[in-house]
Amino acid sequence: MRPVALSICLLVLTFGTVATPAALPMRPYSGIGVVRISAIDPTWHLTLYDEPGLIRSGTLQQSAVSGLTSWLFGPGPDRYLVVTARKGDWLRVVCDEAGREAWLQQSSHRVTYRPWEQFLKGKTITFLRNAPPKFFTLHAQPAAGVGHPFTATAPMKVILVQNDWCYVLFGETQAGWIRWRDHDGRLLIGLAPHDSAQSR
Repeated sequence: MRPVALSICLLVLTFGTVATPAALPMRPYSGIGVVRISAIDPTWHLTLYDEPGLIRSGTLQQSAVSGLTSWLFGPGPDRYLVVTARKGDWLRVVCDEAGREAWLQQSSHRVTYRPWEQFLKGKTITFLRNAPPKFFTLHAQPAAGVGHPFTATAPMKVILVQNDWCYVLFGETQAGWIRWRDHDGRLLIGLAPHDSAQSR
């Protein structure tokens, strides 16, 4: 009987492991903006530095950038990284899933920086699947008391960004303010799939 029991346990463990859904990436800190890397030769890479122009720390391939942020910015032809600081034409970016950061130079038209206020305006967004439900509320004004709950899966068009809030339109007649990042500065939203392919 022991071999039979052992076999059953192994089957349960095996199928249990296969059935477990992959965990969603942790919502990243928003930083100060976004850098867009124009789609070019896939062998092209970014040179990273520990300090602007001083200590080279490695390279980042385009394919690695896509794997890092495609769940947030969509599968479009361009690549995106979150920017946490800026010094002249140098940008400090999040460069891996562990949240490590490095500097890169905005030295060509292939690398374009936009602060969040500019990047989000006109985009169609949705709440991230792992965003806390308490933020799925619509407000008449930024931070104006208790908001009205609404469908979290609704795509929303950003009209205006003000600090941690953005004014959005969705459905046929609904509009209002939502938080696009939480109190800790982590993102609550990402680009809607149909908008990611044409983000600029």
